[in-house]
Amino acid sequence: MKVIGMVPARLQSSRIPEKALIDIMGLPMVIHTCKRAQMAKRLDDIYLVTDSELIKEAGQTHDIKVIMTGTHHKTGSDRLAEACRKVDCDIIVNIQGDEPLVDPEHIDAIVSPLIKDSTIQISVGVTPYTKKNSSSDIKAVLDLEGNILYCSRTDLPSAARTPVHEMLKMCFIVPFRKEFLLKYSSWEPTPLETVEYNEYLRVLEHGVKIRSVMIENAVISVDMPEDLEIVRELMKYDTIRQKYQKKEEPAKFILQRQ
Repeated sequence: MKVIGMVPARLQSSRIPEKALIDIMGLPMVIHTCKRAQMAKRLDDIYLVTDSELIKEAGQTHDIKVIMTGTHHKTGSDRLAEACRKVDCDIIVNIQGDEPLVDPEHIDAIVSPLIKDSTIQISVGVTPYTKKNSSSDIKAVLDLEGNILYCSRTDLPSAARTPVHEMLKMCFIVPFRKEFLLKYSSWEPTPLETVEYNEYLRVLEHGVKIRSVMIENAVISVDMPEDLEIVRELMKYDTIRQKYQKKEEPAKFILQRQ
């Protein structure tokens, strides 16, 4: 069984201009994500997937394999569906480019259900979460078998009648079976997906189960400018970074943005 990690990245970003290439400790953000994904034991290879020549150049500068796609894709999963046609594999792991602190062990854990159980088509990480009213984070509730029952940018479950002290946030490391990813990408956007601006609701609306994997100590992604400052501070002391980035290594291909 061949498992391929793919990191979708685009240059446009509404909250942080050219976010994928922004500097974090001397490397573009998306390069941190790729370098860390390369350390996952369950992945046979890693590709940076983009429609941007600038991101392509950054990847090649740092010895990352790159697959170019069209510019028409509305979601990262749709972009990967085009890219996976060019690669011989059984499982595609979608690793979001704005996860520069992603833990390789989390990637291994989240892909494991698909490797062990041929009936599972897609899985995702979930992690304990307490922040309230954050529309940039997608919260999930689970069924009794650990599958995603629903996920939303609104807080779940509701605290209208019973206090909710801890929720579950989705961590966007998402393995798909290749055949299912191609099928999923052929479906039109679904009503709840469109309302929630959440591509994974397309899976649930078609009645396909998403298996969850509990992840402890998941670190934040870079969605807002304040997230970037937190990630930059955490990266200074990050032990995983020290394994792939040498202190003496000169900065290559970064965009200096605030």
